[in-house]
Amino acid sequence: MTSSAPEGDSRPICNYENSSYRTDFWEGQGRDYEDLAERAALQSLLPPSGQRLLDIGAGFGRLASLYEGYAQVILLDYSLSQLAYARRQLGDDRFIYVAADIYRLPLATNAVDTTVMVRVLHHLADVPLALEQVVRAIRPQGAFILEYANKR
Repeated sequence: MTSSAPEGDSRPICNYENSSYRTDFWEGQGRDYEDLAERAALQSLLPPSGQRLLDIGAGFGRLASLYEGYAQVILLDYSLSQLAYARRQLGDDRFIYVAADIYRLPLATNAVDTTVMVRVLHHLADVPLALEQVVRAIRPQGAFILEYANKR
C-alpha cells in the first residue's frame, strides 16, 4: 500500500490506489464496532456546524455523512480511485475531492474551520511536518480532531 513520495522527496506515502480497502477492510469484516465507535466519538467532538471542513485521509468517504452541518466539505486523500468512489456515492453538492499528500496540503492558510484525521497518523513517516500543514490550514480557534490506530 505504500509508494514513493513525489520526486525529490524521500518520505514514503501510504497509497490505497486501486486497492480493495473498502471491501476487504470495512465491508463484511466485522468492523462495525470500530466504525460505530469512531462515529460516536466524532459526533461528540465535532463542532456541529461551520463553513468548511477538511477530512484528511477521507478515502472512500466513509465518515462523510457526519459532516452535514458544514457548507463545504473537502475530502482529501492520496488515492484517486478511493476519491472517485466517494464522488460516485456522495456527488458534488457540498463536497470537493482533492488528491494530495499531507506533506504538501494544497490549501490556503486558515482555509478550514475544522479538520478531521481518522486512521491516518500511523501511516505517516514525518508526523511533525504533516501536523505543521494541518495547523497551517486551520483558521485560528478552529478544531482539529485526530484519531489514531492503537493495537492496545
